[in-house]
Amino acid sequence: MRRILAVLLIAATTASAAAAGQSGKPRYFVKAWLQKADKTFEHTTSWCGPDQHCLVPIGEDMIELRELSGSSYYLRFISASSEDTPCCVFRNGSREARLESEYPRVATLYYRPEIWGGRGVTKFGRLIIVVEDLY
Repeated sequence: MRRILAVLLIAATTASAAAAGQSGKPRYFVKAWLQKADKTFEHTTSWCGPDQHCLVPIGEDMIELRELSGSSYYLRFISASSEDTPCCVFRNGSREARLESEYPRVATLYYRPEIWGGRGVTKFGRLIIVVEDLY
């Protein structure tokens, strides 16, 4: 399953990261695929510098990476959607998750529970992401 996800992610993210407007010396290469619950998707590639904090646009949304290291990082997804449907949290209700670097990781995202009056969890989508340390 991991190999299939990795192949899909690499194939879908062939756009040049230079086009994302990143400047400076790259330290990390980020590839991400967002599969929304409505079956639409976005994908991106980008560079992150050595400063341990990086914002990566994906469609109209944003991926925030913090405390980047060769082995792990914190991930937060920031949705551009209106305040009527603010997004997103992970299954445990947290706004961020700590993930390991180098291999594709799947982070399932959910709408915040208070939006639905506490009537259960509604899935926003899945974010498949790889952060590669270039050093």
